[in-house]
Amino acid sequence: MSQYPNSYYATSLSQQKDDLPTLIDDHECDLCVIGGGFSGLSTAIEAAERGLKVILLEQNIIGWGASGRNGGQIWNDVAWGIDGIEKKYGLKHAMQLWNISQAAVDLIDERIKSFNIECDKKSGGIHAATSLSKFKEYENDLKYKLKTYNYDKLEVLDKAKADHEIGSSLYYGGILDRGAGHLHPLKYAIGLMNAALSLGVKVYENSPAKTILQNINDIEVLIENGKVNAKKIAVCCNAYIEGLNLGIENKVMPCETYIVCTEPLNIDLQKNILPNDYCVSDTNFDLNYYRLSESKRMIFGGAVGYSLKNVEGLKKRTKKQLNRVFPQLKNIKVDYIWGGLIAITVNRVPDIGMINEKIFYAQGFSGHGVAFTGIAGKILAENIVSGKTSEMEAFEKIKHRNFPGGRLFRMPLLVTISAMQRMMDIFNV
Repeated sequence: MSQYPNSYYATSLSQQKDDLPTLIDDHECDLCVIGGGFSGLSTAIEAAERGLKVILLEQNIIGWGASGRNGGQIWNDVAWGIDGIEKKYGLKHAMQLWNISQAAVDLIDERIKSFNIECDKKSGGIHAATSLSKFKEYENDLKYKLKTYNYDKLEVLDKAKADHEIGSSLYYGGILDRGAGHLHPLKYAIGLMNAALSLGVKVYENSPAKTILQNINDIEVLIENGKVNAKKIAVCCNAYIEGLNLGIENKVMPCETYIVCTEPLNIDLQKNILPNDYCVSDTNFDLNYYRLSESKRMIFGGAVGYSLKNVEGLKKRTKKQLNRVFPQLKNIKVDYIWGGLIAITVNRVPDIGMINEKIFYAQGFSGHGVAFTGIAGKILAENIVSGKTSEMEAFEKIKHRNFPGGRLFRMPLLVTISAMQRMMDIFNV
């Protein structure tokens, strides 16, 4: 794939990305990174800053996968919720992961500043409650996080305040997180690519890894017309890990989510819909997540599907969800629809670890990848250069189960669970 999918992100780039070469012949390096999304680029940047000779291989073009297609929302915490971590693994472990997740959010601002990345970054996000019981949970969660985790960036929004900040009467209230935010993900991915190149990373596109061979002294990564001999490798393929046969593929399940982008809102609509430019994520199982672009288009995601064959059906379904949240947008035109794979783990916590002393990996960001991929790359690089860190050990303590049924039955299982959860959302169960 030498082009991005037809999305608002691709057509709104301020300048087109330079084409990068395909790897041919034989190469040697300290670290070979497989995957040119946020996590792979972050790993390459961090490793190069620590003095390693790095080669990065991307099977398509940089940011082609979820990193260049996602909703662009920045949140701390893990998708499971830090309370779930605390109940199962204890407060000390939960506190460590919470601090890592907060460092992940801060790292985005650090990278934007350090490498002068222009990516339309905005601050603030709202968790919107679709039921009264969930709103009560939010109130309790705010008090607990302030007391236990010393996180003081949260504000309870009652129904009236939520209606005003969102521009929708659908919700029972919400939580404003001033530490959250949103950005243009494809611009950010290209910014990370340029940062990696500036640090001497050799980046190759249209260079899929076919086979990984473990030798006594190095790892051999075979490409169609060449190979890389590396002292160590970092596998950052996420939903696209199929075929590498490393024993971690069944720890994640790829699923496809879809986003629509409307025509620009007129001035009157802009005054009442997300007037402070916050992003929003609600509490449905197949959650709605949305924000305004820099050009004041509504970017609205949430429909989970399993094929882009019925594009018009998906567009209609997602637009129906958009109309339910914002009836005032009923007559607005949808200019774009696109989809892409994300990877989830059974427990919705990222799977970050090492297979052995030469093979490291990060995957399964479960919808929290905009922030967590960056810190994952930093964790991998620190362990590659300096040996195992406490941050890596914190993730290794989280036990990841294989999805039942293997590849053939993972997707039908997800379809069944999603259908049941959507029914529960409808009836506010």
